[in-house]
Amino acid sequence: MISVKLRNLRHQDREAVIAMLGDPEVMRFLGPRRALAEDEAEAWFEDAFVNPTRFTIADADTEEFIGFCGIKQIDGIPDFGYFIRPKFWGSGIAAKACELAVERLSSKIDLSTVQVFIADDNLASQRVAQKLGWQATHSGTKDGEYGRYYRITM
Repeated sequence: MISVKLRNLRHQDREAVIAMLGDPEVMRFLGPRRALAEDEAEAWFEDAFVNPTRFTIADADTEEFIGFCGIKQIDGIPDFGYFIRPKFWGSGIAAKACELAVERLSSKIDLSTVQVFIADDNLASQRVAQKLGWQATHSGTKDGEYGRYYRITM
């Protein structure tokens, strides 16, 4: 398995980030629930570069950009999420990145206040939550999708 680390976003990540944001499979459960147009993805990258919220996930050996993980304020509520490039799906990276992010964030934020929503048809993220031992607290909707809210545990 690839060894991963969390780091800051870099200019050299731009191309991979824009390609990821333009991928309908990646964006299926994120934001507008559709692939971003190139100008939208460019604007997203510039905002994330200037106003970082989530950590950048990278290959610990090569520095290759893998994705994002961490907390972003959404409507005033700390929301934990992650998204990674498709070529890294199914490799255990999401769970490892979540562990690293939770460990880093645990001294900075009360994790019990953090919202984690996983859509009912996002089976991969449900497996990540199970692997991490996160407990579903209740069912609900977010952005018109049905799913469950989870509590982060360490």
